Amino acid sequence: MKKLFIISALTFVTAISVCGQGVLDALPAISSQTKGTARYSAMAGAFGALGGDLTSIKQNPAGIGVYRFSELTVTAGFNFTDNTVSSPSRSNSNNEFYFTGDNMGVVGVINFREGSLRNLNFGFAYNNIASFNNTYRADWNNISSSLTQLIASQASGLGCTPDILDESGSSNPYNDLPWLPVLGYNTNLIYPINAGSTNYVGIFDYQQSRGDAYLINYTSGGIDEYDFNISGNVSDVLYWGLTLNVTNIDYRQESYYGEELQNVNVKDNRNLNGRTSTTNGHFELQNYLRTDGYGTGVKIGLIYRPISFLRLGIAYHSPTYYTMTDTYSASVDYKFDKVDGRTLSGNGNDLRNKTDLGNFSYKFSSPWHLLGSIATVIGKSAIVSIDYELTAAPDMQYSSPYIDYHYTNQCINNQSTPIHNVRIGAEYRITPLWSIRAGYAFESSPMKNEYFDGVETPQIVEGTIAHYQVPGDVHNISCGVGFRINNINVDAAYVYRMQDSRIFAFEGATVGFNPTIMNLHNNSIKLTLGYRF
Repeated sequence: MKKLFIISALTFVTAISVCGQGVLDALPAISSQTKGTARYSAMAGAFGALGGDLTSIKQNPAGIGVYRFSELTVTAGFNFTDNTVSSPSRSNSNNEFYFTGDNMGVVGVINFREGSLRNLNFGFAYNNIASFNNTYRADWNNISSSLTQLIASQASGLGCTPDILDESGSSNPYNDLPWLPVLGYNTNLIYPINAGSTNYVGIFDYQQSRGDAYLINYTSGGIDEYDFNISGNVSDVLYWGLTLNVTNIDYRQESYYGEELQNVNVKDNRNLNGRTSTTNGHFELQNYLRTDGYGTGVKIGLIYRPISFLRLGIAYHSPTYYTMTDTYSASVDYKFDKVDGRTLSGNGNDLRNKTDLGNFSYKFSSPWHLLGSIATVIGKSAIVSIDYELTAAPDMQYSSPYIDYHYTNQCINNQSTPIHNVRIGAEYRITPLWSIRAGYAFESSPMKNEYFDGVETPQIVEGTIAHYQVPGDVHNISCGVGFRINNINVDAAYVYRMQDSRIFAFEGATVGFNPTIMNLHNNSIKLTLGYRF
């Protein structure tokens, strides 16, 4: 009866603790990068008051109202990503190349001969607004703490006796309990202090154990947005626009965290009356996660031209309301040396355990955005534009009919900070056929400084992925060239993106682990072909 009561009490928290929605898990869904047409990218995306570019459909919908002719545009991107992860022990570098289809769309223009409404425009565009492709490795030597200590702490917090954690028992603990303690118990990474106890210890003893650790992490996928727009031009002074966006997120992660340990404790969970011995061993925790989601939102905007050379823009983006599904699994492989020439009874020296394949669906609302812009057109030769965008990151929220996310949403509000994005772009027409462009963009971190610096620990949901990453500020430097003849334009752009992130092996990782910094650099070349008709 006691066992059934404990399982019933834990069922409510199992879903969130297994799949792990928290403040850091929300960040991929609000990612944005300088992606779009080559002209937009070369000018760092500073098009909030300019318009006349297909990418403005996702930024300031009024920008489509600037069009006087219909247009078809296609953009492709070639990306080279490299990163360096520096820990107290060593540095690792990795690079990869990949192709993206950044943008494709069409604008249709209906011109009117009479009245203040000069034209009514309709637009559709596909935009790849973020890519998650990245691989990194971190190594730590001479560690003095271990993931097994965290697992033992989680198991003790459950208040479960060993028979509840034991997979060979009458019920499957993966149906009712957080998965990481179950994995740890069934591979002997943790064991109870004595038979029937609800207090657990890990194999790592901070007084005698030492070792090395590593983390290999793969991410892929991206965010795609499909925008439907209606916009208009009133007397060549006021431009208005409305965009309905349908967004798809596909986030995939595989990670491998391992420790090579010396002088760790070994005790057989099947024979708790036996003695505790000391040996050397290696374990690896493997994780797989895929997040799929679809959402919708609305964007509205205005561009005002009070005088011929000045344009002012303002836009509001509502939250995107997603329906998300996480699919996940994990496994542990633990190998250790023989103890006094013997193996553990019934287990051998190679212990493996794998979870079920789980899935969980929930709702997520992204932050709202507010955009203000100013641009000046200098004769027929030059353009200078500045955008400021505020993203209300603390307002993003989870919801579900099955889980109370009140505490998680409160943590998001307390630990994240509004994102400030400043974009500056310029264009100069050298000849009627050729133009050159340049830009710079800055985007602040969505997390407060104390979490990036490691002074405070953000909310860590007790899922099987114990490591986490806190992103820093983003800097983009861009340039490009454009060629236009008759109704055809060909544009090229180069964008250099820089960002530093802090990597934490697990909550409470101390000596030997921190600080660990990833310097991420992305070089992208974008080519756009456009045709006006």
